[in-house]
Amino acid sequence: MDEEAMDNVIPMDTYILPNTKNTLVIPVQYRAAEGRGSGEVSGPHLVIPSPGGSAYSRNLTKSIEICVFLADKSGVEFSVDGGKMATAQDLHELVVELLELTSIARDLFALWVTSPLLEIQLRPHHIPFRVVQQWPDLVQKYTSATAEEIIQDEPVLMFRRNVFFSKAREMREATDAESLRLLYEEAKFNVVESRCPCSSADCEKLAGLQAVIEHGQYDHNQHKPAFYKNKVRSYLPEYMCKSSWLKTKAETRISHQHMRMSTKDPQDALYTKYLTHVWNMPFYGSAFFKGQIERPAGILGTWTQNPDVEVFVAINSECVNIIDREKHELTLSVPFEKLSWEYMQPPCQGQEGRMPCLFLQFMCCEDRSMVTNLLQVFSKQAAMMDAMIESCVLMKTGSVPNTPSSCTAPVYPPLHVHNENGNTDADAGYACTQQMGEHGVAAAIPSLVAHLERLVVSTFNLQGECMKDGSRRQAWRFDR
Repeated sequence: MDEEAMDNVIPMDTYILPNTKNTLVIPVQYRAAEGRGSGEVSGPHLVIPSPGGSAYSRNLTKSIEICVFLADKSGVEFSVDGGKMATAQDLHELVVELLELTSIARDLFALWVTSPLLEIQLRPHHIPFRVVQQWPDLVQKYTSATAEEIIQDEPVLMFRRNVFFSKAREMREATDAESLRLLYEEAKFNVVESRCPCSSADCEKLAGLQAVIEHGQYDHNQHKPAFYKNKVRSYLPEYMCKSSWLKTKAETRISHQHMRMSTKDPQDALYTKYLTHVWNMPFYGSAFFKGQIERPAGILGTWTQNPDVEVFVAINSECVNIIDREKHELTLSVPFEKLSWEYMQPPCQGQEGRMPCLFLQFMCCEDRSMVTNLLQVFSKQAAMMDAMIESCVLMKTGSVPNTPSSCTAPVYPPLHVHNENGNTDADAGYACTQQMGEHGVAAAIPSLVAHLERLVVSTFNLQGECMKDGSRRQAWRFDR
């Protein structure tokens, strides 16, 4: 979930600290969870505004234990007087100083509230304690979880990459070992947990790099396949772990890649090698939203009603990506420069079976003519996707044009537009131009990737006339 959407979730005034001149300077105790050491630190000090002397305000100033988890599942734990009123920025600063991160970390990382059902990146002024209090309501509004799942859901505070931080700047400025380690741990999680679709070759190469990072240079006596037999899921996504008589066993492939990737490079160089590989993926650094799209007709055509395709809508500072969660494939990647979009609520909000949706429109060449394709994504998180896209576009351009420069005729339906030119590259892989980064590696600037045979889209000419309605159902229905 993006920052803009949070202001639509909970009223802004609930996040404004009381207007008072009285402040308390509170020494903060740090102790790191899971083996990161412990101890009391004499500084820095946390300044918490005092809300007054009522019983309610005294409750707000009580000391509470707060743990902020890192991507490697370790945590930073501290006791904060007035912790119920501490802002995300307060806690973010404490983590940055405790981990002794460089100044770039203040922009590179952000504080998140996450659970298996929902993920929210907080604005600096948000109060995590209040977000956690309202978590069941947020999960009910923005997911399809059952009442029992909501009751069992437990949110945690996490220190993760800021989704609005550009990949190009990350490549230039994220050079210290600890920042690279945190970025590596998060990227590894997204690969191993099947969020980022990778080819078999890519998965195995990354598994080999991970093995070198975690176990050092390959040792013929120690790092045999048996060493990895019970650790396979820590290195490969689940869809890569399935055994087959046609495939070499997963543990053998990991051992082979460990030997192949073995090097004496220092840890920070190994982190950079891993990140260099994932930087070339268009969905790197994305926030992941759950949605569904219509499934293309099968052999029986319209005689059967196929269930929708469950997808991730992965949005970062450069583009919008559609990832098939069943096949673990990237089906669409549209840079903001080539994207038009529109958020729509169903006609009868709250009616069972009806979801909000996000329309994504992009141009491509079909039969030597430029056309626009329109894809409908259904999701209870569509409002969050819309807010994040708009925020990213505004950050890139400072404004959102009202009409596409390449087409003055209206299209259906009317869309937000950020389209600098009509040039479109359709490619089967990660189509990218290259921009050299500070590490001496090329930053991938994403181009359009569109596997239209896997998508149900409607096609319009540049005059806005519908040439093909790909939907087997009534156009633009909201019932799923």
